[in-house]
Amino acid sequence: MRERKGLLARAGEAGFSMIEMLMTAFILAIGLLGLCMLQTMSLRASRGSTSLTTAVHVADAVMDQVELEGRISWLNLTGSSGAVAALPNLVYIPLTAGGAPLAQTFNVDGTVTNLAVGNPVVSSALFKVNTYRVDDLGPVNATAGQVSDYMVKVQFADNENGAGTATVNRTVMVTRRILHG
Repeated sequence: MRERKGLLARAGEAGFSMIEMLMTAFILAIGLLGLCMLQTMSLRASRGSTSLTTAVHVADAVMDQVELEGRISWLNLTGSSGAVAALPNLVYIPLTAGGAPLAQTFNVDGTVTNLAVGNPVVSSALFKVNTYRVDDLGPVNATAGQVSDYMVKVQFADNENGAGTATVNRTVMVTRRILHG
């Protein structure tokens, strides 16, 4: 009989109590909430870096266009072989040094916005781009060519929280020295 009481006493002590299970569930829930917050912060940071990358690509694309137009105008001015006779569509090179910038807007795809399109992703202006002719460094020689510094400034806003209430305004600037006609 004595052995039987010992077995019954040990059998009642086997397993976890309800309080132990609740405490374990509580600690697990706190850990999972921390992981959820970490994931949310990671997604926010990723979105910000995507916007910054797109802004840098837009600035580089506009600056590449400025440089291309500068080279074409230089070839046209110097009469080098393969020069284009007329340059009716030059956009950037005629900017006067220190004058008003050329303003454009680009969407999330990095293309010029078109407000006539109904799609808000395509038509919304997320990146405001200003192109400046910063400084004329003087003529290359007495007859042809000019060296100028050009700057492309891209401004955009990043949302800091999911509600979109707090935004941070960011700016990307690219500067190049360009030989043009």
